[in-house]
Amino acid sequence: MFVKRQGRRTMSKRIFKNAMPIKSGPYGDPPRTARRDYFVVLLLLLWRMRYDLLLLAVIGTLILTETVATNWQQSGSLVSIMGITVSIFIGFRNTQAIGRWWEARQLWGAIVNQSRNWTDTLTSLLPEEELMSTHGRNLVRYQVAMVWQLNFQLRNFYHHDLRRFQDYLLENLGMKPTTTLRQLGEARAIAVRELYENNKIDARGREQLMDIARATVDAIGGLERIRNTPLPASYDVFVRMLSWIFGFQLLLNFKMDGTSFVGSITGILLFLGFLMAERIGAYVEGPFDEDGSTFALPLNAICLTISRDLLGNESDSCLHHFSKDPVRWT
Repeated sequence: MFVKRQGRRTMSKRIFKNAMPIKSGPYGDPPRTARRDYFVVLLLLLWRMRYDLLLLAVIGTLILTETVATNWQQSGSLVSIMGITVSIFIGFRNTQAIGRWWEARQLWGAIVNQSRNWTDTLTSLLPEEELMSTHGRNLVRYQVAMVWQLNFQLRNFYHHDLRRFQDYLLENLGMKPTTTLRQLGEARAIAVRELYENNKIDARGREQLMDIARATVDAIGGLERIRNTPLPASYDVFVRMLSWIFGFQLLLNFKMDGTSFVGSITGILLFLGFLMAERIGAYVEGPFDEDGSTFALPLNAICLTISRDLLGNESDSCLHHFSKDPVRWT
């Protein structure tokens, strides 16, 4: 029995050794955070925290130079209890923030799927000559224009080349550059009604297209809810204030317990760690930041994917190149 197993193991090694090398396909690699990018993530976080770091430096200096009165110090057991409390509140806050980020990504994934369903359903309902006509292309452009307009309205920010592409879509649709997302949705519904009235599609086809439109609107509503309804400001203020009070007491205890200078620096680093954990939750809470950093969703990359899937070469007029590195998403 042992000889058979040993023979099989040797044979599998030989087959693996003689196998052809695996080559990458033409579809690109999944985005990942390389180890060399961890430092970039840390720099992004510290840059956002620059005012917090400045205040921390002032407090640390006051404590190290014994400028702060010692009667502000609380007992070590109370500081330990405060640390547990802060950890619970920060953990809850970060869990909610990541949940909002992930829900937004799922809703954008639903929009990607519904956009593909939109063009696939049109392809199944309309003959090729009708689909390739100006009217048929405009039916597809409605969906792409809605996706880009949603991107711009969620972030209140856009790159100029992407805005030019959106203006090109609106011009082909006969709409003004100031057209809103809601107006685009209404215009698309009117276009579906005209298809039905002109006997280009039957009642079942009209229902299929409107089902996709409703699913898209539901996802849009969810994204707008996430954007316009952050966690309550009272909770944000409470968690941040509690973190600073705990950190202040932590530094006092390290200093007043007679620890060395190195011990005081350790206290400052622990304080900084709590501050960074609290701030990460605050930054991830808003997945539509305009800086395109690791805290935000890759909205431009998602919209460009939809544009190329639905419009093909027509979207090549957009020269924007997005990064596949999740540290530098846009």
